[in-house]
Amino acid sequence: MNNQIFKNEKYLEVTYSDKIAPKTNYPHKLGKWLLNTFFKKPGTIVDLGCGRGEYLEVFDNLGFEASGVDLSPNIKKVKKYFSVQLADLEKDQNPFPNRKFDYVFSKSVVEHLHNPSNLADMAYSCLKPEGRAIIMTPSWEYTHWGPFYIDHTHVTPFTKHSLKSLLEISGFENVEVCYFYQLPFLWRWPFLTPLIRLFAKIPLPYAPFKESPWPNKLNKLIRFSKEVMLLAVCTKPKETQCLK
Repeated sequence: MNNQIFKNEKYLEVTYSDKIAPKTNYPHKLGKWLLNTFFKKPGTIVDLGCGRGEYLEVFDNLGFEASGVDLSPNIKKVKKYFSVQLADLEKDQNPFPNRKFDYVFSKSVVEHLHNPSNLADMAYSCLKPEGRAIIMTPSWEYTHWGPFYIDHTHVTPFTKHSLKSLLEISGFENVEVCYFYQLPFLWRWPFLTPLIRLFAKIPLPYAPFKESPWPNKLNKLIRFSKEVMLLAVCTKPKETQCLK
């Protein structure tokens, strides 16, 4: 297993460049929605695969005490503002052995790993008993026809079943996996989802998968009507004392 590309500063600079993945207010919208829907209240949180640190900033602004883990040397910039540890999510153990977090968050990371069970084990180890984890990854069912490989470092695809199994094997309970559209208006008006599914069937090109003639907002609507994510929510069991 070769993770050398993630140690190259150009990986984030190119893959998440301003042209391909310009910074928007989407991370803030997602963070706020996760807080209201799953976390319910701020607490300590660790972002496994924090990258450019966008979600660390988001959670910090929402009142969380945010920490991160990543392999990229780019985290040197992020460490100026947050507690961030350099670690290989393929093989390293919990880089915060003396801390336990209320929440774990990881978005668009596990599909980059040949050994995704290590990330699941690390998430479990990082959490307090009854802590909650959110793991997000592209749905193979919706991206197998091409978009999964927009990023050539994607190596492990997931279905609802396989993602649920991964987390249960690591010890999580109450594991729920759902399809997730990265279209914030659907979070507010989910009854529009059938219309988006119909819209997704129209064979329209979109960037970065193909050359796109559309303005940015329309391109996003086309792209994220087709590229559906998986969102897993799970809980670390409550510790129980053995009866003597």
